[in-house]
Amino acid sequence: MRRSRIALLVLPLLLGSCAAERILRVTSDPPGATVRIDDQVVGETPLDFSYEHYGIRRLTLRREGYLTQSERVELDPVWYARFPFDIFSEILFPFGWKDRRLVHLTLIPGEDLEGAPSLLSVIERASVLRHAGPEGPRNLPDAEPMHPQAIETIDVKTEPQ
Repeated sequence: MRRSRIALLVLPLLLGSCAAERILRVTSDPPGATVRIDDQVVGETPLDFSYEHYGIRRLTLRREGYLTQSERVELDPVWYARFPFDIFSEILFPFGWKDRRLVHLTLIPGEDLEGAPSLLSVIERASVLRHAGPEGPRNLPDAEPMHPQAIETIDVKTEPQ
């Protein structure tokens, strides 16, 4: 009989566990950009994206008539989501903590080249990969997008044969 009472007390705690709410709010100027998080389309700005795990995410915004913006977003856990505090805050005493993050990107008008990286950016990333050891690259630089102003027009003249 006593065990059933303990089970009745513990059951609501287990069912109510992990009540923490983690939201990443993504906004852009202008609004209406397509949002990709970790290469998965999740919606358009303004967007409230609910996530379960902390870590580094790749956030990409694309809109017609603007350059594609891509950024790494580090979602570090707040103090009550770190071990050993998370055992109490999310399992034993789930009070419904709210962790809200905001990312705002301003899109630059221009012709998007589908995120084609610049040649210098590709060479820099290749150099880092070439010198990486067996454990893989550390601090791999971001791929910088190629801006239309950096493209040189080559005039090719053909002569009739």
